[in-house]
Amino acid sequence: MHRACTDVEWFGDYSVGDEFLGEPVEFTQEDIVAFARRYDPQPFHIDRQAAETSQFGGFIASGTHLLAAVWGGMIRAGFLNGRAMGAPGMMLQFRRPVRPGDTLIMLSRVTATRRSQSRPDRGYVAFESDVTNQRAEVVMTMAFEQIIATRPA
Repeated sequence: MHRACTDVEWFGDYSVGDEFLGEPVEFTQEDIVAFARRYDPQPFHIDRQAAETSQFGGFIASGTHLLAAVWGGMIRAGFLNGRAMGAPGMMLQFRRPVRPGDTLIMLSRVTATRRSQSRPDRGYVAFESDVTNQRAEVVMTMAFEQIIATRPA
């Protein structure tokens, strides 16, 4: 069931099948180059000639940039509502290059929930996510788990 990110707040509010949509994130060439210069200065991210002669045939966003940007779009939409207590793990798969002018959006689905057996103040929520571009092409998939606070007594 599709829900607004702000519809849930505590661990017990999440149900298997819930879906949450982040805010769209646009990638400009300037943003791609600036991020890569600071965090992933590979030639095909920062140098026009190197990018054009690479296997990608032009600038592409760093995978690190992609993750940070779409995660930011989720959080700005209200995802986790400030109740997250950390993430014990994450798995990413990059499916297609992200290029200047692409706009991405992340859709996350709850795949499992379990209450902590040792700490009653939290539970674990597993998510699977698809990140798509403006052409509805999947550019990244992600599976992760979040520790989320339980509602106070």
